[in-house]
Amino acid sequence: MIPKRLIQLELKNFLAGRGVSAGLIVIFLAGLYAVEYGRGSIDAQRRVIAATPEIQREHLQKMLAQHATPDGPGNALYYINFFTAHEPSRFAPLSIGLRDLNPYNLKVRMLTLEGQLYDVEIGNPATLALGNFDLSFLLVFLYPLLIIAFTHNTLSAEQEQGAWTLICAQPLSPLKLLAIKAAIRFAAIVAVWLVTLAAAAVWLRLPVDPRLGLIALTSLSYLAFWFSASLLVMSFGRSSNFNALALLGVWLTLAVLAPAAFNALISTLLPVPEAMEVTVLQREGYHRQWDRPKTDTMQRFFERFPEYADFQAPPDRFSWGWYYAAQHIGDEEATASSSMFRDKLLQRQQWMERLALLTPPINAQASFNCISQTDLHDHLAYLDSVRDFHQQIRMFFYPYLMRNEAAPAVDWERLPRHRFEDESRSVPASCVGRSIQALWIMNVLLAIAACVRLRIRAHDPT
Repeated sequence: MIPKRLIQLELKNFLAGRGVSAGLIVIFLAGLYAVEYGRGSIDAQRRVIAATPEIQREHLQKMLAQHATPDGPGNALYYINFFTAHEPSRFAPLSIGLRDLNPYNLKVRMLTLEGQLYDVEIGNPATLALGNFDLSFLLVFLYPLLIIAFTHNTLSAEQEQGAWTLICAQPLSPLKLLAIKAAIRFAAIVAVWLVTLAAAAVWLRLPVDPRLGLIALTSLSYLAFWFSASLLVMSFGRSSNFNALALLGVWLTLAVLAPAAFNALISTLLPVPEAMEVTVLQREGYHRQWDRPKTDTMQRFFERFPEYADFQAPPDRFSWGWYYAAQHIGDEEATASSSMFRDKLLQRQQWMERLALLTPPINAQASFNCISQTDLHDHLAYLDSVRDFHQQIRMFFYPYLMRNEAAPAVDWERLPRHRFEDESRSVPASCVGRSIQALWIMNVLLAIAACVRLRIRAHDPT
């Protein structure tokens, strides 16, 4: 039985330590800033998305006023942009993930599509290199440093003060005393994290659903890893300086060097030349149609859309029906490379997820991105929705373009509308299940190794 008084005294002794209260307050305030930073970043994107319908309406009116012609919508369609939007999930402010890197409001025209899918403005290189200061960044990079600061001298301080031999001579097991010390430090940091997470849930009005539970479970598993690692290093009985340097080395390796090394390795083993091939094949597939008889181009188009086989493109002059058929064929020329490019991106992601199981910081970050629906899988799903929308636009206008007589007036109010919401898609349980299992396997192994070494030292206090 552990005396209650002992726990109270150890807690008082811990909180009286230099910088302990300040460290807990600073990490809590940093957490509030991270929540506000994530909220501001995602809200800025939401404002852009909310303004999209009005921007689309004004753009459409302007293009029709400038480029509409009596012979049909072909000329105006060359200039009209159709706006899409990737609505973020309510959990996106916790982990911005790839939303700052990948486009969330693509504009597409009724031309070859693949080149338009990857048209994105370059962000601030410094921000992209360092990452966003959201809640996941705080957990993955800064909380381990606080754990290291609080735990590196848990045992070594007793040794350096000459108290370890006396502790081993007491009726209370030294292991129990060290467990109390570690548990108090663990509880203090976990309490601050949970309060921060609760504040984020209230601040961001997050729904109380399984996603919130997965975030809490993932974060606690990650914090437990660093306590287990600290316990193992502490069990070697070295000096406080050695423990601190060793743990900082582990943090630097796992949080900074390993991600960079894995990224370089995957980029080398899985290059993506298809990215250039898509653009080249798409352009060549379209431009070659100018050198071919128009009947050959239209024949290929009719094989895909036999319902328009009655359309006769004038062989001796330009026609918009032929032009957009050529654009369609340009996309078909790049279909194979586009699929290979997408598959290669998924292969890279799968390999990174496998390697992440060995690297807790990458593991935790990937889990947060998956739960918040800000990872590569979610972006590719958005691109697929843009492809579907682009096809809907084509199918809407082909009846106006592929006709021999004058086209009727277009009902522009009936244009297809794009909508893609993360909230309408469920979070795959597989994206965090293996991650949490991997973290706890590491935690158990580290804890067992630390306990074995501490038992040995308890029997040999010298």
